[in-house]
Amino acid sequence: MRIFLGLFFTTLTNFSLGLLGFYFTTISFLSAYAPLTQNKVTNLDYLVSFSLKFVVILILTWIMHRVMSMLDTPKKRILFIFLLGSSFSLYNEVDLFWSDTTLAWSFAVTIGESLNWLLTGYVLSKFVKPKHLGAL
Repeated sequence: MRIFLGLFFTTLTNFSLGLLGFYFTTISFLSAYAPLTQNKVTNLDYLVSFSLKFVVILILTWIMHRVMSMLDTPKKRILFIFLLGSSFSLYNEVDLFWSDTTLAWSFAVTIGESLNWLLTGYVLSKFVKPKHLGAL
């Protein structure tokens, strides 16, 4: 139950930080670089986004559990989630070269998502801990 609660709280943290980043973008100078969209965001879109983030964090937790013997300190667990999450966010922005987004927008999104994954790794490391001797 503790792991499921950790997954849910970590997903909630990641999702909330994403919404905070969206709000920050709308009130800052970055809104000039954001691509224009005509789509209306619905509650179903938020639910699907939350569910997909939950699945990604579930898979990252499973991967982290498989290599838990090497991740004996919280710093290693945070770095592990940060690197994997940042690589996912960089992969998400790979369409920069054939879409109408600008380089500044892609950098802003990648940096914001990397910070989001850093905090997500911190929260997840508090819930998922190794059980072997000598681990912190």
